Amino acid sequence: MIIVNWRQPELTARAVESVLAQRTTFPVETVIVENEGTAESAEALRARFPEAVVVLNTANEGFAGGVTSGIAAASGEVLVLLNNDAVALPGFLEAGVTRLVDGPARVAAVAARVVLEGRFAPDPAGPLRGVDGARWAPADDGEELLNSTGVVLTRSGNCYDRDWLRPVAAAEPDAGAQPGTDARPHAGADTAASPFAFTGGAVFLRASAVAALGGFDTRYFMYYEDVDLSWRLRLAGHEIVYEPGASVRHRHAGSSDHDSPLIRSYSMRNRTLTMLKNAPLGAALAVVLRSAARAALDLGPRRGDPYLDRAGWRLYAGSLRRFGPAILRGRRATSARERRRVFGLYAEAG
Repeated sequence: MIIVNWRQPELTARAVESVLAQRTTFPVETVIVENEGTAESAEALRARFPEAVVVLNTANEGFAGGVTSGIAAASGEVLVLLNNDAVALPGFLEAGVTRLVDGPARVAAVAARVVLEGRFAPDPAGPLRGVDGARWAPADDGEELLNSTGVVLTRSGNCYDRDWLRPVAAAEPDAGAQPGTDARPHAGADTAASPFAFTGGAVFLRASAVAALGGFDTRYFMYYEDVDLSWRLRLAGHEIVYEPGASVRHRHAGSSDHDSPLIRSYSMRNRTLTMLKNAPLGAALAVVLRSAARAALDLGPRRGDPYLDRAGWRLYAGSLRRFGPAILRGRRATSARERRRVFGLYAEAG
């Protein structure tokens, strides 16, 4: 079990405590990664959780780098990732590990069921907006909503949480598809089907499969690193399945502002890098061209309310110059035919 902390010790402690409270039929190793920490902050975590392995990163390595540090310190064949702003519900570890271990070797990842913390009701002015445009607001007498049952890929290169804001009462109550089933995903309609990708906030990974692909790409820092690894797993012939019995409760944006200019910049940059690395060339170049058109609008004389400011676009352009050539060379690891096959099978309209 790997949990990354960045300046949220109490939130992280809540996540760790939920893991330590799990009852399992197998031993559990807990690794806490202290990102941009100090010797004192790391020692405080060790004192509070003496049963855990605490890894200190003196710099902020982001989610991708933090998880990579945690993987290096972990010894198990199953890697479990949990966001520090989430809590594992009873049975989370047993259900997810069992699904992965008892399934075929080709299953390399098990996406967990992520439920939003709190209750919500429809509200035209609500802060949460669904893929269908419907808005929701916190309400004590409302209903529970799903945060994610995996990740959907669109033909435009965007990714979003499958079943985002779908009422829990409307979701499937059973254990989903049988191990190894890899049906085409269909967002919001059949959560028993396998999603295209997992979300790094709650997932079970086969360590050997992750290691064979070089793990998470630390150049991403944060966002899309889970989609990138999922994509590479699929290109290598592995499967990703969904297990609703492995459930967590997530405090949305509990550890970051998901709509800040910096987050927007990282998301747009990493979407482009992911497409350049894994998608058919035509689809990847289309994303680059759309981004260029967006930049022209944002930086032009009639830009209005820009999606990214000048600093955000400088980060985007600088990252493409810095990482783009190496990522394009990395496409040689898979064939054009396989990239077309995976994209054609999983990319949905949107």
